[in-house]
Amino acid sequence: MLTEFDRSQFAIHGEVGLPEYYPTPKNIDKLLFYIQRNLNMNTVVYTLNDNRDGFVDESYPMQVFWIKYTDGGIKQQLNTIQKRAFGYSSKKINNDTFEFRMESYLKMRFFIAHMEDESYSIITKINGQDARLHNIYVFANEFGIFPKVEYIELFGYNLSNDFPSYQKILI
Repeated sequence: MLTEFDRSQFAIHGEVGLPEYYPTPKNIDKLLFYIQRNLNMNTVVYTLNDNRDGFVDESYPMQVFWIKYTDGGIKQQLNTIQKRAFGYSSKKINNDTFEFRMESYLKMRFFIAHMEDESYSIITKINGQDARLHNIYVFANEFGIFPKVEYIELFGYNLSNDFPSYQKILI
């Protein structure tokens, strides 16, 4: 496993994407990944949803909410329209693995997986290789009521060597 120092020399930044001044969610219990957009710094956060016994909730394995950085960093639930963009559907594979797909982009498969270190991570393909997803950046143009997504960028770490992984997907 590479140390933070070793990995830092391989940092990957999007072509036009994620501004470096955007905040990174901090002190979020059971954080799995987050989504940021070019429209503002507000961040959609996905956390593990487990029950009192420590098992992942089979019907709703992730909690999803906003961190409204433009309003002082308050947490806020998604409204009905936002759930169409940032919501997900899931199915249980086994006690340690769930598959889910984002409602707004059903082409990609993601997995909530129990890792060797007892944590949970999101596993998906980034540039054709298995990777642990860290965050997603969405670039959209606002034309009318609903923004039109131009591309998404996936940022993560390759499972085989822990090097940063990146992929830009044109929509």
